[in-house]
Amino acid sequence: MFHSLKAKFTISFGTLIVLLFTASGVFLIDAKSREITADIAQNSLSFAHFTKNTVIANYQQYLEPGDFVSFNRELRGLLQRDTDITSIGISSYSGLTLFDSATEQNAQYTGVPRTVPDQATLDRIQSINISVLLRTGRVIYLKFDSAGNVTSLDVNEKPMDQIGPSDRITNIIVPIDNAYSIVYTINYQSLLTRLALAKYQISIFTIIGLVLTLLVSFVLSSSITNPILDLKRGVLKIATGDFESRVEVKTQDEVGLLAQSFNIMAQELQVSTKALVYKERVAKELELAVQIQTNLLPKDKLVLNGLDIAGGLIPATEVGGDAFDYIKVNDNQYITYLGDVTGHGVPAGIVSSIVNSLMYAFREQVDLIKMVKQLNDVIRRKISQKVFVTMALTLWNEATRTITYANAGHPPVLYYDSATKKVIDVRLQGMAIGMLEDVEKLIKTQQFTIKPGDVFVMYSDGIVEANNPAKEQFGLAKLKLVVQDAAVEDKPAEIIKNTILSNIIEHINGSEYLDDMTVVVMKGK
Repeated sequence: MFHSLKAKFTISFGTLIVLLFTASGVFLIDAKSREITADIAQNSLSFAHFTKNTVIANYQQYLEPGDFVSFNRELRGLLQRDTDITSIGISSYSGLTLFDSATEQNAQYTGVPRTVPDQATLDRIQSINISVLLRTGRVIYLKFDSAGNVTSLDVNEKPMDQIGPSDRITNIIVPIDNAYSIVYTINYQSLLTRLALAKYQISIFTIIGLVLTLLVSFVLSSSITNPILDLKRGVLKIATGDFESRVEVKTQDEVGLLAQSFNIMAQELQVSTKALVYKERVAKELELAVQIQTNLLPKDKLVLNGLDIAGGLIPATEVGGDAFDYIKVNDNQYITYLGDVTGHGVPAGIVSSIVNSLMYAFREQVDLIKMVKQLNDVIRRKISQKVFVTMALTLWNEATRTITYANAGHPPVLYYDSATKKVIDVRLQGMAIGMLEDVEKLIKTQQFTIKPGDVFVMYSDGIVEANNPAKEQFGLAKLKLVVQDAAVEDKPAEIIKNTILSNIIEHINGSEYLDDMTVVVMKGK
């Protein structure tokens, strides 16, 4: 829905109108708030200035002699003249509270003498100038000259900023003849009421504007989208296989040019459809091959007593010829292998999948030489003689803490001895699987007793033969240094594996992957 042109036009114009009205409303409300706030301040000051003598006269005439009812009646009459004044209080020059309309609504206070709460308030009571307490806590003293001009002062009678249009007053204290002070408390409820009304009116105008905008934008967008809908119906016919479908070109604008292009496309689409279908089928089969090969790799980290193991593979193409796996023989023995089929791509991936399946089929054969012989027999009979597999195999025996290693034409493995802190490349005689009829006599094995910290690394030739942009190979010597540095720092197998692969990728530096790159790291623990 929200991807259609109608929706985009409607939402865009509607959003613009809402933003304009909202921005205007915020501006108007802010201006109105400042105006009303300034009016309340001015009216309250005027009210205090003109009622101060009346309040004191009523106090002396009624409240001082004890006539609270008459005084309260007169005071309430004054308060009704300005609803922004919530209460009026009277204090003596010494700071005693003589009357407070907020608390003495029905009877005169008769308790212990009440004093002002703080020195700042007492300073205001004993001043000769009217003072204003703002809600920000700032106190401003107002000094009136004979012409009626007002100067804003601080407590030390130094000039200061005047009351701003946004400043809200908490109370006003008006001193009377160094004998009394009247405290006027200000209420801004009228401000809130008037602002709420303004917000309501702006909301109504916003809704009306939004509705009108939606109607106009809908009409305008329809004049654009209707021809596009005709084009859409033609596309749907093409999608069902009706390549003879055409759309009528009604205009010469951009939409008309699009319709002409559609008709040309329909003419040429029939020719290219067969090629696209074939390409899609191949891509789907390739995707399936990638998924199958990925599923053959170990999915979970293998946890063994005494041995930490991790492996990783970076294919040169979507489907690679490298493979590795960890295969359980029994509770104490595991076979780990890394195989590399000649070439890469789909053919190499198919062969590596076959090898992986055969490894599981022959997993109970703990004699690695015989296992290689069995693999060779199958590969020789079932696979083209132009394809062969190099492989490094190990058998881990948990009871004896030994790794038995066999090589079938594969690059030498690396062994880090934690005692000497050196890495050696272990080279064993061996023949690639699938090259000769009888390879049993050509395969040799070697056994290693694995101490905690020892590291055993198998890798494919794509690791050492990886080229950088200058056509320089990574090389065995550099690989040994990477393994030694990581092993000396006593990093786990997973970190060592990641370190090797990250160094390879850094070396390649964006160059083409010429071959699959696989590494398996085993570390004693």
